[in-house]
Amino acid sequence: MTAASSIFLRAIGRAPRATVIVALGAAEWGGRATAEILPFTSEAVQRGVQYLVQGYPPSSGYSGFGMSMIDMDGDLDLDLVLLGGANGLVGLFENDGTGHFTNRSWGSGIPQLTSASVVLAFDYDADGAMDLFLGQYMGGGNRLVRQVAPWQFVDVSLAAGLRHVLPTKGASVADFDGDGWLDLYLCNYVVPGNVDQTRNRLYRNRGDGTFERVAPGSDLESTRPSLQSVWSDLDLDGWPDLYLSNDRGPFLGPNQLWRNDDGVLVEAGAGSGADVSLFSMGIAAGDLDRNGFPDFYLTNIADPVPPLMGANPLLLNQGDGTFVEAQQAWGIAHHVLSWASIFWDFDNDGRLDLYVNNQFAPNTLYRQREAPPMQDVTMMAALAGTAGVSYVSIVGDLDADGDLDLVQNNHSGNVRVYINHEGSRRRSFRLRVVGEGPNRLAVGASATVRVGEVTQWAEVLVGGNNYLGQNEPWLHVGIGDAESIDEATIRWPAGGPVRTLRDLPAGQLWTAYPPSRLGDVGGDGVVDGSDWTQFVAWGRGPLVPGREMLDLDGDGELGAADVELFWLRSVVACGDLDGDGVVGGADLAMILAAWGASGSTADLDLDGEVGGADLARLLANWTSK
Repeated sequence: MTAASSIFLRAIGRAPRATVIVALGAAEWGGRATAEILPFTSEAVQRGVQYLVQGYPPSSGYSGFGMSMIDMDGDLDLDLVLLGGANGLVGLFENDGTGHFTNRSWGSGIPQLTSASVVLAFDYDADGAMDLFLGQYMGGGNRLVRQVAPWQFVDVSLAAGLRHVLPTKGASVADFDGDGWLDLYLCNYVVPGNVDQTRNRLYRNRGDGTFERVAPGSDLESTRPSLQSVWSDLDLDGWPDLYLSNDRGPFLGPNQLWRNDDGVLVEAGAGSGADVSLFSMGIAAGDLDRNGFPDFYLTNIADPVPPLMGANPLLLNQGDGTFVEAQQAWGIAHHVLSWASIFWDFDNDGRLDLYVNNQFAPNTLYRQREAPPMQDVTMMAALAGTAGVSYVSIVGDLDADGDLDLVQNNHSGNVRVYINHEGSRRRSFRLRVVGEGPNRLAVGASATVRVGEVTQWAEVLVGGNNYLGQNEPWLHVGIGDAESIDEATIRWPAGGPVRTLRDLPAGQLWTAYPPSRLGDVGGDGVVDGSDWTQFVAWGRGPLVPGREMLDLDGDGELGAADVELFWLRSVVACGDLDGDGVVGGADLAMILAAWGASGSTADLDLDGEVGGADLARLLANWTSK
């Protein structure tokens, strides 16, 4: 046994990776930045994040502790959920919108979980509030806690059918069957001699607050020691496919892939090139080579075990159901015992970069250049101080300045918050996709973003794109020096609708609404007089965040075309100013009383004043008898 092997066997703690992915597409922008990189700064304590992670080796948990970066309270900034405290306290930190945090951990109603390993935030019951799945490694059972008020939770594990004692290490969600509800896949690290208990599990969300186990005992419930799953649309057919990262592959079997054929999962790994055998842990997912299809980067141990000989494989998706290895050409074979891995465009230049968590060495940041190989820029970025036993990192724009920040939870110290400065030298396009029906996070939706000749593709993932870590769920696309995008085409999952948005400026978080929400300002499912009142208050003009549901034609401004489309969708006839369902004398009196005024609901075409055009509209819709 080699020294590296003995280190591995002493430390073999595997864990799941979690969400977030931005995949890219083509070309470059001029002025790639200087060779130097503005360094990240470590600012956890200054920003109010004080959460001590237990020492190594831990008294609980198994190979790392999970973290989540998610908007827990609905105020459109990214909060933090942290695991790893010695007392089992789940860390809850509320963002004030500037990247400064208030500790909400105590009194939250979440039990102290000393064996908690993975956390996944998603709205399982579609009530508009983020809930938390907390996977424990053989310690008191997994938990699902429902958020019933801001930062207040109730344990619903038993009622939901999820409170099982399992060696859970990975969790990810997607609507695999197209019914609108988010389903849950768990990776359980198989305990020898108790295979049946420790199978992986796919739980279908019934939509009534409960989950049911899908295909118990089938190959879909892998008996290999899985550490992470990811749902990603690998063939761009609108349905999430399932990929499993399995440990000890040279001895127990390779990674596995299931293709989703309209809600039916079909094994497709054998011979695809995705069926690699390694000590597979974390997964980075994203279109690294910019061919329009998501690729995978897998972490491994450093031992020279065939067939990879200790390399971390990069699997490039060829778009035809096959993958090819390219880690050597890209300069990221790595050969360091590593766990989490994240594709992210940290410098906003339109190319995905790579961050890798190393267990016994400083973590590594690889920057993508104009052509392979990638460049190790760890020292320049001031991230070489990340030495220590390190399993998990997550990324997202904590301070809302348009670039992605980094959070890390090394053992034996406070959680680290690294603020990004290099990314602010360029611009980004950030998009929050609103789902249809109960899939409120629009998990599985994708966006194709074009700026000039550059096209990038992004996918909404919740869980899977990492190891034990859930990155921000909003789409983040670097656009270099461009001031705006030319267009973004959004596709909702499972054969859902398609919308194209145009001419949106950089530097803001935009929201893409499905067609069913257009015109409905109040979100009550009806386009009515109250929505028109708000439209009038806002008036015509360039689109700003918060008003996207009224940009019905998607051209980046509120104008005459949006007014026409609004009235076509409205349950209130154009001219029914008193909302009684009839356009008649009372409405005529109201329009005459407002004649010449601006900012009145009688301004039916929003041209700035009540006049002849508005009267003509009213008379054309006259319905009184």
